[in-house]
Amino acid sequence: MTNDTDDAKLLEKEMDNEGVLTSDLQSEESENDEIRPTDIVFDCPHCGHNLAIDYRGAGLQINCVACGRPTLVPIPDGMKIDDLDLSPGELLTQLFQTRRMMLKNEQRIAELEETLASVKIRRTELEKARMTTLHRCAELVGMCQSGLKLQGDMANTLNRMIALIAEEQQR
Repeated sequence: MTNDTDDAKLLEKEMDNEGVLTSDLQSEESENDEIRPTDIVFDCPHCGHNLAIDYRGAGLQINCVACGRPTLVPIPDGMKIDDLDLSPGELLTQLFQTRRMMLKNEQRIAELEETLASVKIRRTELEKARMTTLHRCAELVGMCQSGLKLQGDMANTLNRMIALIAEEQQR
């Protein structure tokens, strides 16, 4: 019985021998832009973009690389879905790849959740700082308004004093 580490090593070895794993049909197309005789070439029914995919993608639903909408890969004439059944070795390879991708994705999810938690904490801190700043600004506005009122009162008082002095000088 093998463990996951042995499975991963076997998978890497098989990847080195085969170049590209069979279950990653769309990335296989993007990594190797050459259209092979075994590829299925068809147009997206939504946007008309020309697509090519490995024959093992026949009957699958993929997203168009141009418009992103789901598109059904046609099954070529004379081909049966049973023709696409994989050998036990290919299935094992795909299983190992799927496990490996799942592990990587679980690690990425954990990283993203950690980042999200820290962003939420930072957001809470920033919201508190914002509220403190808003309260301080309101207090400063109140002080400025009081200062302006006092300035106006002082100007009125000084004008009244000047008027009284002027009256006294005229007597």
